[in-house]
Amino acid sequence: MQDNIKISHKRIITFLIASLLIAISHNLKIDWYLKDVIIPFTILLITYIYIFADKNYINKKAYYLLIPIILILISDMIIKIDWTNKLLNVLVLPFLITVFLMKLTNPNYSITKDYALWIFKLFPKDLFSNLKYLKLKRSNEKSNTSNILLGVLVGLGIGIVILCLLMSADDYFEYFINNITSGIDFDVSSIILFVGSFIVLFSIFVNILVNRKKEVKPLEMKNLDTMMVTIILSIINVVFVLFLISELSRLTINFLQLPVEYTYSSYAREGFFQLLFVTMINFTIIIYLLYKTQNIAKSNRVKYLVLLLIFFSIILIFNSYYRMFLYIGNYGLTPLRLQVILFLAMELIVFYLITKKIIRVLQNDSFKYFIVLNTFYIINLYLCNNNVIDFIMKMLK
Repeated sequence: MQDNIKISHKRIITFLIASLLIAISHNLKIDWYLKDVIIPFTILLITYIYIFADKNYINKKAYYLLIPIILILISDMIIKIDWTNKLLNVLVLPFLITVFLMKLTNPNYSITKDYALWIFKLFPKDLFSNLKYLKLKRSNEKSNTSNILLGVLVGLGIGIVILCLLMSADDYFEYFINNITSGIDFDVSSIILFVGSFIVLFSIFVNILVNRKKEVKPLEMKNLDTMMVTIILSIINVVFVLFLISELSRLTINFLQLPVEYTYSSYAREGFFQLLFVTMINFTIIIYLLYKTQNIAKSNRVKYLVLLLIFFSIILIFNSYYRMFLYIGNYGLTPLRLQVILFLAMELIVFYLITKKIIRVLQNDSFKYFIVLNTFYIINLYLCNNNVIDFIMKMLK
């Protein structure tokens, strides 16, 4: 398959134009997030939609994935998002675009746990080795154009690196080069960005072609010792029983007769994020046992202990909600606190889906998790910012 890959000049020119646009946008006097994140990802997306506008490639159902991608791309234009969400978008967008491209071009691709790591099949896999496919053939003769193009790209890349090192090492040489380019709007970083963008765009395209008919082998399921798993889950559940007894005593009549005084404001502040981290530990344990081992399917004892752990996790989520709303009542609502509220709500839904899977032994539920995660992420983008918080606070007054 790999040896038969042939790439037309039209597609190479398309990548060159896209790379040039990315380099030009980098020099625009606009917000860094717009020029270095939104515009490059938008150009990448449009480029591949154009390239794969062919009935031989298209799986039209993949276009539904453009909804969350576009909502993320335009979120900062519609309502200014904070820097943490901007950084999260840098991580989320490559994942969603990868899922979109694989769904678009590979008839065997589906959103399941077995395909979770396929993002690494597109990027950054084989960035430079894929350049060998620039050697196109036409009428059984090597294309001189592709060889020239490859030479220019490689030569420019190495030459620019050497030039920058020499300019850094020798002030006189730096002055000499600057004097030569004084009348030219010469930006070394833009050239590097142009070359780098082409390499990335071209390499992703080759990786798509390599993988567009590939089927993934199901993940190997482990079979841990049932007694060991039972002991681990039992210990964890006992710890939660003790914590639950403590909380019931503290929030009622102190039937444990512990000489500890506290106020609701101190109760709201203490240990909130530790509790949040505990629910994440529980979630990780449950997901691992459910999707990487056969213990839940083969042992009712393990299944019931996992369901009990889910129950305690849900109790912990409601405890966290109670603390958070007490905290908000004392200190007000902020974007971070609203993000926590949404995250806890998402956890509740995910735990519900997990419980349903364990009880009914459902298959192919990864798409539901994908929908839930995307939905809450986009809600977070559009709600968790100061403008919306100010509006909510005004409405509550």
